[in-house]
Amino acid sequence: AESRNKFQLPKNFMDRAPGQEQEQEGDDLTIDDMLTILTERTDVWHSLAIYVTRLKTEGIGSEIIDDVAGINALEQNLWVVGSNVYKTLEDRKVSEDLLSYYSQFGAEKLLYPLRVMTAEDRQTCAEYISAEGLDEKQCETLVRAMREHARRTYDSDRLMFDYNPGDCLAYKYYRDALEETRNPERKRQIVEQGLQRATSERGREALEELLVEKEDDESKGRIPVVELDDEEFDTCLLSIAGELQGIGVADLKAASATNRKGPFGIVTVGKSDEEWISLPMFQPFVAGFDMIAITVDNMMDLESYGAKTGGPGVLVVDRRVDRANIDTEGLYAITFDDNEISFVSGTELLSQVDIVGEDKLKVLAKALMAVKPPGKQSEWGDATAVINQSPEL
Repeated sequence: AESRNKFQLPKNFMDRAPGQEQEQEGDDLTIDDMLTILTERTDVWHSLAIYVTRLKTEGIGSEIIDDVAGINALEQNLWVVGSNVYKTLEDRKVSEDLLSYYSQFGAEKLLYPLRVMTAEDRQTCAEYISAEGLDEKQCETLVRAMREHARRTYDSDRLMFDYNPGDCLAYKYYRDALEETRNPERKRQIVEQGLQRATSERGREALEELLVEKEDDESKGRIPVVELDDEEFDTCLLSIAGELQGIGVADLKAASATNRKGPFGIVTVGKSDEEWISLPMFQPFVAGFDMIAITVDNMMDLESYGAKTGGPGVLVVDRRVDRANIDTEGLYAITFDDNEISFVSGTELLSQVDIVGEDKLKVLAKALMAVKPPGKQSEWGDATAVINQSPEL
């Protein structure tokens, strides 16, 4: 029993995204009241999302909300995630007309893809989507185009297109047209789509140049060339340091850092017997420097902190910690004796420093996220609130 209490997590660690504030207290609505509000849809969708989040915190699962209020798990997730993007627009003081446009039921599907964007890009894209009347699928394409433009620093063609929604889409069509080598008519249609979106003169000229026919001196062989989408390529490879209940300082320090090189992020493994795990590139991982994974044999060990079901899980931590900027609501791995590890909140960490002195306590890592593998149920899961809300950048 003593070993099972070796670690301590901050209250509601699993229920919050990094940097997300605690829910406001003092609201006397009961669970029945909140379910009634959701059932009757008495408010705009982004206000109703607050009650979905609160009900989840109270232990009311997605299936119950679906049965009582008729809002399925997918819709609940869209509301909760979309409301975070909507709040960004409010914080950036966009026009009332824009806020009204995204307050309509169904608009959450337009905002959901913007969850991975910075606050500034969320506003820029939201304004463009509204002005151009883009649908859900087009919004997803826009976000991929914006991210791809920002990432392709090695491609000189990118410089012909400005970083704005229209030109980023035009750049996407430009690359699509380059890949279309078998059907001239299809290539022309792609270029026309790009010209409809392009805003810069250089971008338009680059697209029009693709329509100029060039004579080949000889017949050439061809192979299909596929450019990977972010969803197909964006992964995070992490070495496994050990299991939460038994990991020691030496284990944490010995785990190999991810050493990815080149445009494909090829990994060089230093230890032949080391285990690795592949995870999606969630937003908290983007800013990580020296991340490793710690396995959790039974997620019910985290029951007091938001886990609703058992089974295996993984805790991802970053060994590079800025001790001058401790997040009081974060989770940290510390040691007093260079042997055993304790997991404590940022508040507890600072308290221990005051008691024993900074030289007696070593901060080994900061927890970024806890994740679980896919399950059979449609429940959005214990880690959804952690992974689906991006901190403002």
